Amino acid sequence: MYMRIIVLLVVLSGSAATLAQDLRPANFDVDDEDRQMRRLLGFPQVTGDVEVQLNCFSLIQPSGKMKDTNCYQMKNYDEPFVLAVTTAARKARMNPAIIDGEPREVYLQFVVKFVQKEDKRQIFYVLNPGYEENVNAYGIDHIAGQRAIGKREPWNDACPKRARFLVLVRSYLGEDGRADSVSIDHANGIVPTEACQDAIRQTIVESRFTPAYAEGEPVPSTYFEPFGN
Repeated sequence: MYMRIIVLLVVLSGSAATLAQDLRPANFDVDDEDRQMRRLLGFPQVTGDVEVQLNCFSLIQPSGKMKDTNCYQMKNYDEPFVLAVTTAARKARMNPAIIDGEPREVYLQFVVKFVQKEDKRQIFYVLNPGYEENVNAYGIDHIAGQRAIGKREPWNDACPKRARFLVLVRSYLGEDGRADSVSIDHANGIVPTEACQDAIRQTIVESRFTPAYAEGEPVPSTYFEPFGN
């Protein structure tokens, strides 16, 4: 069966000189071809015409390792595709994010789309979560902002550890990698206390980010991130 993988992302390798050397988002274009996501990500053995799109996330380590990778499963049919992504991520490596000249652990959001039609299989992926307003502004292949994860963040101590909760955080993210104007929407589980919500806001404002990139240039954007347990 003929299989072709098309990668829809901004290629940063070879263009790093055009970006600030002290600020660079994580990307999949590692030199080691055996560790490249596009080579490791296989297409599940399914029959018929298929189109599955997954919203995925991962913690990208300073070493380039992908940690705690997972995808939101919208229906049971998604399960083998989620497994394909998480299996590939265990072996894949990325160019780590650079913030203030140092590699940092960042929270990465990306989309993977699997398409099977007749005898052709294609896998598309982009380094953004596909939020409409950013896509409308910068196109589907822009790179979304990536937040550096602190060793101990304010929300870790202020928010519930046992009671289940999920909130969606939205903020403005500037070209300098700084966030403000944070808003929080309850999504699932208990409604967290004001102290927890304030700590989440504090976490976002105090965090360092790589900004969004469009056509190799930093751009302002709206940043989204789920918080919960």
